[in-house]
Amino acid sequence: MSAGRPILVVTPTLGRSPWLAATVASVAGALGTRAAHVLVAPGDEADRLRRVYPQCAVIGDTVRRGVYPAINLGLVHAPDPNWEWFTWINDDDMFLPGFARHADRALQFGGRRPDAPWMYGPVRLGNAEGDDLGRLAIARCPGDIVGLAQSGINPLNQQGLLVPRVWVERLGPIREDLRICADVDFWLRAAVAGAPFRRSAEDLALFRLRRGQISGDEGRHRQEFAEVVTQLTGAPRRSASLALARLRFRLGNLAVYFDRVRRCGWKGGFALLADPVRRPT
Repeated sequence: MSAGRPILVVTPTLGRSPWLAATVASVAGALGTRAAHVLVAPGDEADRLRRVYPQCAVIGDTVRRGVYPAINLGLVHAPDPNWEWFTWINDDDMFLPGFARHADRALQFGGRRPDAPWMYGPVRLGNAEGDDLGRLAIARCPGDIVGLAQSGINPLNQQGLLVPRVWVERLGPIREDLRICADVDFWLRAAVAGAPFRRSAEDLALFRLRRGQISGDEGRHRQEFAEVVTQLTGAPRRSASLALARLRFRLGNLAVYFDRVRRCGWKGGFALLADPVRRPT
């Protein structure tokens, strides 16, 4: 892979996902030569993946302790050490065309600048059958991110997130003791520390929901989310500012809720992760 690629994309994979080829193609389609795409796979899969995906750097993971350790491994062994922006995408998810313009906006900022913003935006939901399940509700006002998390609301999603290098270096590795919400811990640590966030309006990525995936464990997902938020922001509390943040979130996502009810019935975000079925038409 050539040097001088400002965006580092890491994909942890076992190498057997039926959607991996689509994931790799979506990264290339959205970012082209601006990205170094790293696949982190079990050691016995690495050589095969190098043959199948010569456009990617493949790191053989000989320990394989989980998704987040694999992502950290990709960060440590980035093929271009001069990257300025970082993200990761799972081997069943995809970037959408809007991610190209999202990256354009990020690259207008230097990823090493102290004021470089975390870039996020809308994420579409799909399932293994190819159904469109609508969008995830996200914070339209970046200033509400911490307050929404304190209210038990996940205000953004990792798919589509672009992280400036200055904050990766400041925060250190992604936590490896969490199974589901290490991404929440990562961006919430930054938000609590005063990092700026910037929202793109276009659909950035497809998050594919499947029965049995780790994030579909609703009980553990809620538990980890609550634990991370409490550790970083303190015990849940009530205030007028939090109530206003929740109101802005609900009103700003009305169209998202109506569309998702039309497609999936009355399901909250956690419930949809556990049971990603489109309502019969």
